Amino acid sequence: MLKRRHFLAAAAATPMSLPALGQPAHPSCLPAYGALKTRPASKIEILYKTRHGQPNGLALTDNPGQMWIVDQGAEHWISLIDLKTGETLREFQADVVGPSGLAQDGDTMWITSTHNSIILHCDLNGKTIAKYVTPGAGRIFEREDDPPGRRSPLKPAWPDKPRGIGPAQGGNVGNDTGKGLPPGQLPITEEEGSGGTGAHAILVDGDYLITAVPPARQIFWIHKKTWKVKASWPVPGNRPHDMSWSKNRKTVWSSDSNLNAFFHHDVATGNIFEKVQLPNDSPVIHGAKLVGDHMYICDDMGWMARFTI
Repeated sequence: MLKRRHFLAAAAATPMSLPALGQPAHPSCLPAYGALKTRPASKIEILYKTRHGQPNGLALTDNPGQMWIVDQGAEHWISLIDLKTGETLREFQADVVGPSGLAQDGDTMWITSTHNSIILHCDLNGKTIAKYVTPGAGRIFEREDDPPGRRSPLKPAWPDKPRGIGPAQGGNVGNDTGKGLPPGQLPITEEEGSGGTGAHAILVDGDYLITAVPPARQIFWIHKKTWKVKASWPVPGNRPHDMSWSKNRKTVWSSDSNLNAFFHHDVATGNIFEKVQLPNDSPVIHGAKLVGDHMYICDDMGWMARFTI
């Protein structure tokens, strides 16, 4: 049997590898994320203000010069913008709470309604088609080795606008239950347990949706008709946010807001083979989509930025 120090050394030297789709990895089998090949991000360029002050997710359209933005403010605007100028081309409101991710799927759209753990299917005018439960939803638990939460170094683009996401469950993240009690503790009279939140990012892959779910610390592949999970991939951090396809759609970029980094996955296996680290003074990653050679990111202070990835 390997001694503990020899086992840890071997794990650190092993590339990040996960089983193929349909064979989720057991957490005890995962190698060290610290062994990943890492490179720094190129210079980050702040582009323009978004129309609304709390952008939280981005989605591509069939037109490379346009992009959707979902705002997590209380009015929950979904805006189609000119990518070059930031000009709003049209917008609508959706039946969501604290939304974090969206993806256009033909003439419909999928939106992760994070703060009520729903995945919404709607048309491109915001009319609800169906609502679904979120696999892996729940309270975001805390681990002893978690990185600290990042706050944006940017000032709000619209300082006079009110901030907040509207109605949402209180005390549903981490060990603070919002009851004025010790970490993780609920009142003796409490009848419900975890509460919690749902998915952040969402992508479409034919019959499947790909979602990043912070409470589970996993990325899920969900069949759109059966709503069964085909596979799940563990993620490195405690705050996974938006994801993007690469140019060839054979790999996926995931992001983590607290680790301030992007992770490059093999789409067939979930293997992470590369990490791109953003600088300490960068905007906090919320929305993220690759357009050409540029990764566009939005910060929930109301700014769009990009860098060459």
